[in-house]
Amino acid sequence: MDTLESILEAAGRGDAVAQAKLGAMYADGTGGAAKDDATAIEWLRKAAAQDDTSAQALLGAMFAEGKCAPKDQGEAVAFMGKAAAAGNAAAQSRLGVMLAEGAGVPRDLARAAVLIEKAAVQGHAVAQFNLGVMFAMGNGVQKDEAKAVGWYEKSATQGYAPAEANLGAMYAEGLGVARDETKAVGWFQMAAAQGHAVAQFNLAIRHAGGIGTPKDEAKAAEWLQKSAFQGYPAAQFNLGVMYANGIGGPKNPVRALVWYTLAARQNDPEAVTEKNALDVLLSDEQKAEAQKFLTEVLGKMPGK
Repeated sequence: MDTLESILEAAGRGDAVAQAKLGAMYADGTGGAAKDDATAIEWLRKAAAQDDTSAQALLGAMFAEGKCAPKDQGEAVAFMGKAAAAGNAAAQSRLGVMLAEGAGVPRDLARAAVLIEKAAVQGHAVAQFNLGVMFAMGNGVQKDEAKAVGWYEKSATQGYAPAEANLGAMYAEGLGVARDETKAVGWFQMAAAQGHAVAQFNLAIRHAGGIGTPKDEAKAAEWLQKSAFQGYPAAQFNLGVMYANGIGGPKNPVRALVWYTLAARQNDPEAVTEKNALDVLLSDEQKAEAQKFLTEVLGKMPGK
């Protein structure tokens, strides 16, 4: 197993692979290297100058995201372009997304699809997912839901949660594949277990209605709560409904008000209506309790 010292020695001798590895270690603060953005960029630039595509791809991503380097879309495109041209799947995938979004480059869906497909055929899970989306939407390619399903499956079998969630939706709606709610539940379950908020919501709805799985309102409430805590407004509203009506657990109008409030803040019209109606019925003491619980919930939500 390579040690930090041995990698440093090889990098100092000009070994591009070692320089790229060392740059990644400093960028992430792994392998015994203290996180140091400037040192990471220094080593990655040395490797990139020797045409190491992994270094070029990582540098491109760093400049695109502005995480370990000043955000610079021009630098990002330049480095990823070199790596993509040399066949680096990560760079092809990322550059394809930038072209699709018009980030740092003129928007070009057709060229984006070409690059993303090149990465997808190399087994890049994110590219496979994005290509599936492009076929599902008809962006840069002719719309083909069956092809979308095929690419989602390739990505999902690698455990990529967004692909698992989208594949579940395709089975649930019968798009590009025969409708199969049991399979839909299976894919939603896999994505939900990885923390995918939309999949958690879709899984909750199926537990609540007994669709593709035995009806279990307690499980529905559990998955709605997981999704709601991630800020998904439909889950917040439905969790409010369950608390308001005592579905899947005891009736709790205070918690119902809190979840309606959070969904209403994201402009859910039904949540606004239910919040206003419930607000009139609660006592001042209950409203104070709701405010306290709201503060607790916000403290547990990501980015709050």
